[in-house]
Amino acid sequence: MKNVVITGIGLATPLGLGREKCWNELMSARSAVKPDKEYPGILSARVENLNVPSETRLLSMGFLAAAEAMTDAGIDFSVQDPSRFANTVSTSKPNLAIASSADIFISEYFLQSTLTNQISKILKLKGPQQNITAACATGAGSVVLGARWIESGACDMAICGAAESSFHPFYVAGFKKMGVLAKSRVSPFSRRREGFAMGEGAGVLVLERKELAVMRGAKNYGEISGWSMSCETKSAVSFDPAGSVIAYSIKQALGKAKMDFPDYINAHGTGTILNDVTETNAIKKALGKKTRNVSVSSTKAATGHLLGASGAVELIFSLLAMRDHAIPPTLNLHEPDPECDLDYTPNVPVFRTVDGILSLSFGFGGQIAVLAVKR
Repeated sequence: MKNVVITGIGLATPLGLGREKCWNELMSARSAVKPDKEYPGILSARVENLNVPSETRLLSMGFLAAAEAMTDAGIDFSVQDPSRFANTVSTSKPNLAIASSADIFISEYFLQSTLTNQISKILKLKGPQQNITAACATGAGSVVLGARWIESGACDMAICGAAESSFHPFYVAGFKKMGVLAKSRVSPFSRRREGFAMGEGAGVLVLERKELAVMRGAKNYGEISGWSMSCETKSAVSFDPAGSVIAYSIKQALGKAKMDFPDYINAHGTGTILNDVTETNAIKKALGKKTRNVSVSSTKAATGHLLGASGAVELIFSLLAMRDHAIPPTLNLHEPDPECDLDYTPNVPVFRTVDGILSLSFGFGGQIAVLAVKR
């Protein structure tokens, strides 16, 4: 990527509404994960203080994050041309909360109420529009698409990211059947890890041409300097434990970014038995001896797994880490797995110089997305 910068960010997560609230809670080592009241026997992380019907939660979270990002970026459509403003705020799966009948599902979801379309309608955007579907790499893939649109000249600005709200019996039953849901703790990279907690939320970013951002005096959270999207077809639900394809993707993103190594990696870090070892192996294979210079953490023990929104939310946490020179902690990491032997920032934040970050996202179907950002 050349000359694509991030000038606005917005969050709605189980840690709170708004980026500073979420960030402060994360850096205070607070977890929003708790036993779920609707689905006994599993842990979850839900967005509180959002008093809307279940069928509108997805749009509400997405729009709250989008509105914050647009305000943060200082967008003024009396000056900016909405036909040069793209939108790829995505969701990874259909909103089954509105699917009370086949007729409603078809008319409301496919024709009218896709998250992307509704945000474009509310904000009156007229540039390119597309919903990315890449499982838990959806949010990261949306950022890549928006940046590529800007780089190609298709637009000057893009609102990107994802929202997710998947608390529906169909989705919950699927994850329970797979055995990936934690019952008592979410503890990425721990010897006693059990899996993840389902979460919901949204993360939205405003990207723009660097020249435009400089001209209008916008803030700059960082430059998207490298990226990689790839896939592994070994299994629909897991990756090769050696992490070879993920390592290749990390090297590809770092190469594009001309980054020797990042100061911080926000790991996908689901807390499942297979993911954490695979991800550790991939990072070590990609960075070799340079791994010892890198801080790593997973924020999913704090927020839950936000599924399709996780990549966007975790990229935003990485940008705030770079802004504040602060590494968010991996919570509940008291007994590290010997096979997971990186510097995972256990339990409390660490303050260090952060001038370059990587955000890693993986998804079912073998989806891999890596984003590299420089100060």
